[in-house]
Amino acid sequence: MGVMSTYCQICGLPVQHDHYVPAERADYFHIWRGDGDDEVEPIIPFGPEHAWLRAGVGLRYEDSALLMATVSGLVHDGYLESPGGGLFGTDLMDGFGDDRVALHAACWHLAGEPTSWEALGHTNDIPKDENRYRRQLFDFEAFVADGHGWMLVDPQDGSAEGVRNRERILTLLS
Repeated sequence: MGVMSTYCQICGLPVQHDHYVPAERADYFHIWRGDGDDEVEPIIPFGPEHAWLRAGVGLRYEDSALLMATVSGLVHDGYLESPGGGLFGTDLMDGFGDDRVALHAACWHLAGEPTSWEALGHTNDIPKDENRYRRQLFDFEAFVADGHGWMLVDPQDGSAEGVRNRERILTLLS
C-alpha cells in the first residue's frame, strides 16, 4: 500500500499530520504520524492549535445516498479510521473516495455542516499556491518556512492567525 496525503476539498490542506522526517541516511525517510509509535520527532512542532488538521470528516456525495451524512475520525494512508481504530472502508487517498469526500471537521462546520457534497460542489477551486507543497506527503517544513504557518492554525481559534485562517476558508466557501 502506498503512503499518500489526503486533502480537504474545501481548504486544500492535509487532513492529517503525517509527513516525512529525514533519517540519518540521506536516501531514507521516517514517516511521522503522531500516533504514539513514532521513532522521530515531527519536523515542525505541532501544538493544540494544529489538532484540527487531524479531525477528518468523510462527507457523502449525495443526499440520496444510503449512507450516514458523515463519518469522522483520523486519516492515515488515505483511509478514514474511526476513533476506536477500525476502518470505515472509505478510501480517501486523494480527497475523493468511492462514497465520500474528505474534509476537515472545522471546514465542514464553517460550511454550515451540509449533509452532502452536493451543497459544496461549487468550492472545487483548491488554492493553486499550495500545490508545490503537495508531494507524496505534505511538505509542512517548506510550507511553514515560506510563511504559511498561519494556515495551519485552527480556524475556530480566537488568535489573529486563527481568525485569518477562518477568513481564508470562508472566502473559499463563498
